[in-house]
Amino acid sequence: MKIAGSALTALLLTLLLATGASAQEVFEDPEGRYSVTLPNGWLGVVNQDALGRADVNIVYRVRENGALKVRRIDDADPAKDVMEYASKDENDRVRFAPGYLKLKMEKFLVTAGKYGALLSYDYKTTSDQPFTGRVYYVRADDRTIYILQFTGRRTTLGSLRNQTDAIARSFKAGAGKGNDDK
Repeated sequence: MKIAGSALTALLLTLLLATGASAQEVFEDPEGRYSVTLPNGWLGVVNQDALGRADVNIVYRVRENGALKVRRIDDADPAKDVMEYASKDENDRVRFAPGYLKLKMEKFLVTAGKYGALLSYDYKTTSDQPFTGRVYYVRADDRTIYILQFTGRRTTLGSLRNQTDAIARSFKAGAGKGNDDK
């Protein structure tokens, strides 16, 4: 009887841990611009800067392990493919990270029949720490592209590809305020 009780306790503990490990939270931008589903371990934190504007930080446990910043581009050329926009953004902005090393540019399946772009790269912080970056480009409409830029320690963020992919696939554009690309 004691063995059966221990087995039942172990089974209940396993179920509780499995349920907690798969817990997800929907994070909605305070200005209504977007929402994403965050896997366990990711946290959306909203602070206010000195001017009273919302400062959104989405992190994996701590910022150094993984951080997500979302940008919105309102004036994207509708004739350009999202891969073309990603290449231009890499050349204009991303490649200037210290020690930049491009790993891969690829098409990224957002939803059935809808593709975005994904740029993966390594870089070093100003203190020479090895970090990695993953930038997802998702077209919301003809003129709007959202950029989801993940950065973090190579040893941590590098192993979270399935989670960053899931966050990017869960991305939903809202009708909130304008252009973050200033």
